This record gives sequence, C-alpha cells and structure tokens, in this order.
Amino acid sequence: MTTTNGRWTWADKPNDGREETQTNRNPINRHMRRRYLSLLLLCMLAAIGCRAKNSVAPMTAGYVFMLPGDAEVMAQINLTNWGDTRVTSFTYTLYYMDSKESEGPMTVALDTPLEDGETRAVGIAIKAGKTLGKEDVLLNITQVNGTYNEASVSYTYITRCTVNKMPVKRVLVEDYAAMWCWHCPVGLVATDALTRRFPDDVVAVSVHKTDDISKVVSPTVYEGLIDRYAATLPAVWIARDNKAAGYDVTTAYQSEKSKVTYMNIGVSARWDATGDAIDVTTEVEPCMTPAEGSSYSVGYVLTASGLTNPAWRQEASYAEYSSPSYADAPEEMKFYADAANYSDGYSKVKGVVYNHVAIESKGMERGIANSLGAPYAMDEVKKHSTTFSNISRYGVIGDKSKIEIVAVLFNNKTNKIENAACCRVDGYGGDTTGIGEAVGDKRDGDDRMFDMMGRRVYGKPAPGLYIVNGRKIIVK
Repeated sequence: MTTTNGRWTWADKPNDGREETQTNRNPINRHMRRRYLSLLLLCMLAAIGCRAKNSVAPMTAGYVFMLPGDAEVMAQINLTNWGDTRVTSFTYTLYYMDSKESEGPMTVALDTPLEDGETRAVGIAIKAGKTLGKEDVLLNITQVNGTYNEASVSYTYITRCTVNKMPVKRVLVEDYAAMWCWHCPVGLVATDALTRRFPDDVVAVSVHKTDDISKVVSPTVYEGLIDRYAATLPAVWIARDNKAAGYDVTTAYQSEKSKVTYMNIGVSARWDATGDAIDVTTEVEPCMTPAEGSSYSVGYVLTASGLTNPAWRQEASYAEYSSPSYADAPEEMKFYADAANYSDGYSKVKGVVYNHVAIESKGMERGIANSLGAPYAMDEVKKHSTTFSNISRYGVIGDKSKIEIVAVLFNNKTNKIENAACCRVDGYGGDTTGIGEAVGDKRDGDDRMFDMMGRRVYGKPAPGLYIVNGRKIIVK
C-alpha cells in the first residue's frame, strides 16, 4: 500500500524496503482487518443459526414472587421458534445462582406445536426460596425436539423474589373527556367497561375539560395536567405511559398490569364528625427493599360517580355508535346506540351518567413533596394522611355514598406511576367504623375479603383485621 495524493492505495509489488507502507508503520490496521473479517463470519454464522432446524430462544418476564411456604411458583417464559421446523417438545435445566443448585434436565411436551416464527408464553415451575430476598435463576434450553438446541442464545434469567407479602398491582386509568366532544363517549365507555370487568385491579379517574362539569368541580383539579395529557380528546391514559384508543383498552391495561411492582399501597377514608370533611390515610409497604436512592410520593383525587343533570347534553353521533362497526363494543355503548336517548337531531345525548369524575385533587402531577420519606425497607409501612374539606360546596355530588378517594404512588426515581388504590368513604349516614371500603363496589352478599392494604385475600386468612363487604372483621 502506497500514498498517492495523500490517499493510501494498494501497491502493485511488495515493498522493497525503500518505502514504508501504512501497514508496516501501523500493524493495528492489519489486526483490525482480521477482526472485521472474524466479526463478519460470526454474523453470517448467527444468521444461519437463526434459521437452523431446531432453534428455540427463551425470554423471561423478569420477576416472579412467592411466599416462604409455597412449594413452587410458575414463571412465565416467552419461547420463540427461530427454526424451520415445528417444535413439539423442549428440554431445559435450571441453575439457582445464589445457592448453586441445579435442576434438570426436564422435558416439556407441548400440547400444540410451536410453529416457525411463533412466540408463546409457557409456565416453568421454580422451587421456593429458603430465605427472603431475590435470587437469579438461569434457565437454559438444551434440546429442541430431542436434539441439540441450535439457538445462538439459549438461556435467560428469572429473578425469584421470596417475600412475606405478595405485591398487588393496580392500574390507574385517566379518561379526559368533555360534553362538547362527540368522540368522547368512546373513552367514557372504555373506562366504565374496564372498571366493570376488573373492579379489583383498575383505579379510574375521569377528568372533564371546559364543560358543564368542569365548572362545578375544583378549579385547580388536575391543574397543569389537562393541557399536557388532553391536548386532543378523547384521551384515555393508562398509568400516563400509554395513550389508549378505541372502546376496548383491555390490551393496554393488561400490558401495564403485567409490569412488576413491589410497592403495595392501600388507602382508607372516613367522614369527620361534621360530615363535611374526609380524613384520608394511605399506607405504603414494600414487599422487597427498594434499590438505594429510590424515592416515592403519593397524590390524591376525590372522585364521585353517578353524576347526572337533566340539562346536560353530551355530544355524540347516533349514526356512528349504532353502526355495525360498534357491534362488538362493550355493553355500555348500547346507551349511545339507542335513538330514544338523543335530542337535537341525533347529535346530543341526554341522561348520561358520569362516573369516577375528578372533583378535587392533591399532588397529582408528581405526588405531594416529602409525603413518603426515605429510607424504605421490606415489610415496613410508610403512612401519609390528608384531609379534603368543605365537601358541601360541590353541589354536583348528588349521592355522597358514591364518593371515592384515589391514592396514586409516584416513583420519583423513574418518573413513573408505580401503583394506585381507591376506597369508598366510611362513616356517612351513621356508620363510623373508620375503615374505608376496599377496591370495587359494595355489593349485597359480596363475601370477598381484603386486608388493610386493600389486597384481595384468597383461601384461609391468617389472624388479623380484614374487610368484607365494606365492614371490618377480626379473624382469630
């Protein structure tokens, strides 16, 4: 290689020693060419491996939680078939990193073959931990269809968390709506349908923008957030991380629900002696000790359901909502598909009942500062209290028994919503037990049991204080 006009070119003959080539002066270039050729060869081999005959790559959801007394827990693993044959079975091993224990090989026969290019969730049994805390478990798929697994990456890690209390994740759903918005019934229907289907797992808030409802709630409700999240309507936000569209937002909800949290939150509320103020207490309890530097805070919303007024009109479209394109819509859409509910040329609906309406809020941008001070430790409860006063000024609330308090846990380190909870307000109408009703509507004959953190209790409960149908009970 010689220089010509400042550029290097290949020489026609070997160097005779009178001219020093770039290669001789800088042997690094020679090694770099060899490295690039090696990398190219590896990439080609990897590409060939991806289309191998038997090739399955695993991917884990990350964290799985279990109690000390559990025999095992099922970890969901996503398997992708990168080969060119159907997968009917696979063999795997497990290695527990801390205890240095191995399990396997174990073979799983699939009831339905995994097709070429298909990804499917499969449950893998993980045995219980002997001590509280986290431990990584290495899952390695060694064989596919009884032969060597040719995947370039055949392993993944599962983080097993052994805890005293299981984490409970609830999803905050914020629907921004307005009476003048004729598309907004889609968001109203989607939110009401989601809370009906998942009453224990969805925490709903409906925020109205410059309409008749916004004029009669607190002027500072969701201050600074409406312009940010509701520049266009309708706007249904799932944990402020995903703006969902359409009358069915189940997929967006399920995606958020699947995200791991180990920060449990519960809220209780009661009327004070005057009957015009609501005292609220929130409890936050980590089931795992958060990472160093973690910071959390809590925000609140006072909501009310069942709001209606004969003079209110909701913009809508009978032609659209009664069309075949809405045939699979939730049952809540039937109201907007009924011509009897329309006035003013089938463009306005009368008699709409609005639920989960935000009446007043506190710290809903990033939480109330210093509301949950560090440090945080496993099984140690942090408490915060606040009061909503002068409730009688909100004449729009027709039924005080339908007031709910929403508590939202903000992760200040990630700037994400970590978890949420809601409760009815206890003590109105002479009931002064001081325990707010657990998540979900109160129902006659409802025997569901919740602990004081609002978590659903299954099976035989341990001794302690619980809530059943809005009443506290003591299990001895």
